[in-house]
Amino acid sequence: HHSQINYHTNVSIHPIDHSTIFKNMNTLKAIGSKLQRINLAHLIDELEKFQEIADQLEEWNTENEEEVKRKRMVHEAVEACLREIEQHLKNFLQSHPTAVYEDWIEHLHPDNSQYSDQRIDHRFYVEDSDHRIMWNEYMRKNNSLEKSVQARTVNPSYARLPAQS
Repeated sequence: HHSQINYHTNVSIHPIDHSTIFKNMNTLKAIGSKLQRINLAHLIDELEKFQEIADQLEEWNTENEEEVKRKRMVHEAVEACLREIEQHLKNFLQSHPTAVYEDWIEHLHPDNSQYSDQRIDHRFYVEDSDHRIMWNEYMRKNNSLEKSVQARTVNPSYARLPAQS
C-alpha cells in the first residue's frame, strides 16, 4: 500500500522588482558608508587623544631628563665644593694642629666670622652642616674627639664688625 504525496503546492511567483532591490542595496550601502565614516571619525578622535597624551608624556619625559641633568650638575658642583673644603681642612690642620673648629671656619670663611662678639655664623653648628660633619670626621681620624663639635642651636649674631677699608 503506497501513500501518495501531493507535490503540487500553491506557490505564487511574483515578478522580480529590480528597482526595489537596487534601492534597498543603495540604502544599505549608504548606511554602511555612514557607519564607516562615524567609526572613522571616532577612531580619528581617539587617535588625536592618544597623540595628545603621547605628546604630553614626551614633554614630561624631556622635562624629567633635563631635571636629572640639572640635579646631576648640582650634585657634581656640591661634590667639587666639598672636595675643595676637605683639601682646605687637611692643609689647615697640618699648618695649625692645635686649631679648633671656629679657627678653621674663620680661616675658610672670613666673611662668616666678622662679628663683634668673635663668633662664627650660627649655621655652622646645625645638624646638617657639611663643615661640622667633615671637621668631626677628621677629629675622629686624628684621635682628637675632644675637639669634635656637637650640633646645637646657637642664636644668630647680628653685630657685624665695621667694614675694613
